Amino acid sequence: MNVVSLMKLSVASLTITLVAGCSEYGDFTQEQICRASLAAIKGKSPSIMMVDKKEIEPETELEVFHISYKRPDDGKRWHYRCKVDKTRAVWAQGKDGRWRDQAQDPTVRFKIEGEDILIHETFPDGSTALDISFSIYMLGGKS
Repeated sequence: MNVVSLMKLSVASLTITLVAGCSEYGDFTQEQICRASLAAIKGKSPSIMMVDKKEIEPETELEVFHISYKRPDDGKRWHYRCKVDKTRAVWAQGKDGRWRDQAQDPTVRFKIEGEDILIHETFPDGSTALDISFSIYMLGGKS
């Protein structure tokens, strides 16, 4: 194998490795984005948000995460569903609740900044409901 062929092979291998390691959401998984989003809007720690099930929504082909947490003070378990749509996290209560994606619903957006995720919720009138950030390490680390 000559030097030029070896160089081409090396560049191709490096390119494949870099592309395979890149994600639309940096080092965050969609599961981590949903856990962070629900923790933020519910005022809880992301460490108590547990993914019970994952499925694909047939209409949109988006991943839907069934997430629950047990409230520490009384032990009651709360259930939600969440999906990531571009820069939004859309959620629903329980298995039959409606998706919070209508004009009258607050909007939950996220922004990835290195090893942090910023969750920004706005009310329909445009006012800010909350801005909270979590480190990827609060969500189980890098994928």
